[in-house]
Amino acid sequence: MANYIYGKVKRKQSIFRVIETEAEVYDTAQLNLNGVEYNPATLIENEELYQLSDFSQSGYSFDFIDNDLDSVNHDQIAKADLKKLSFICTVQEDLYFFQIINSSFYVSKKWFSIDELALETNKPIITINPFADAIYDKLRDILYFKKLTAAQKIFKGMDQLYREATDAETATFLANEFLDVNDNFITGNVTIPNRKRIALVNETLNRFSDDEKQAIYNYTNQYGQVTYADGKFKIETDDDLKFVLWGIEQRFYTTHIGGEKRVANSIISI
Repeated sequence: MANYIYGKVKRKQSIFRVIETEAEVYDTAQLNLNGVEYNPATLIENEELYQLSDFSQSGYSFDFIDNDLDSVNHDQIAKADLKKLSFICTVQEDLYFFQIINSSFYVSKKWFSIDELALETNKPIITINPFADAIYDKLRDILYFKKLTAAQKIFKGMDQLYREATDAETATFLANEFLDVNDNFITGNVTIPNRKRIALVNETLNRFSDDEKQAIYNYTNQYGQVTYADGKFKIETDDDLKFVLWGIEQRFYTTHIGGEKRVANSIISI
C-alpha cells in the first residue's frame, strides 16, 4: 500500500503532495499509542505521550485531517517550496505523523552514500525524525504528542490548553476576597508559572460551591505555608501565591505511612 508525505509551505494555505512511497517511513508495528489525557498539571515520562481525545471536535483540527484524504486533490509541491516547509505529514493508512521542519532538518553538506560510494555536493536533503512531533489516529480521533510547544506549531490555538492569565485576569484573581494581598505585591510581580496556574484555577473555582471553596481554603491552611487569618491568605510574595494556587489545585497530600506532608509535582486523574 502506498504511503504519502505531504507538506505545509509557509505563508500558503494549501498542503502539498511531496512523496509517494511503498516504504514505511514509520514502523507502525512497534508503535505503542497509549497516551495520558492532556492536563497541564500532569508531567509525563520520556517514553509516555499526551493525548487529546475527540480531536476533530476540539477546535484545533483542520481540513487536511478532517476530510477524507485523496492524494489527487493535493498539488505536487514545487521544488523551490521544499525550502519553505513549516511541517510535513506522513500518512500511513489511518495514522498521520506530523513533523515540524526548521533549518536543523536541512542538510546541505557534502556527503556520500555507503551504497554507491559517490560524493554528493549539490543534493541537499531533509531529515525525518524517528518519532513524530504529533500523531493523529483518524480511526480513534485522538491526537498524540509529547510537547505542547511543538504540537501547537502545527495545530494553531493549542497553546490555549496551557495559557497564561492576562494582566486583567491576574488582577481580578488577586482581588478575590479570600486573599489579603500586600500593597507592594502587584500584578507585575506574578511570574509566568503562577499566571498559568491562575488561568487553570479560575476555572476550578468557578465550578465550586461556596461550601466547597471554604473546604479548599481550610485544606490549604492545614499545610501551613501561608498565613491565614479572618478567612484570608496573606500574599506578600510570589511564593505565597504559588502555595495558595497549589492548594486550590489540591496538590498537597500526607503520606499514609509516616505522615509526611508533600506537594505533588504532577497529577494524573484516575
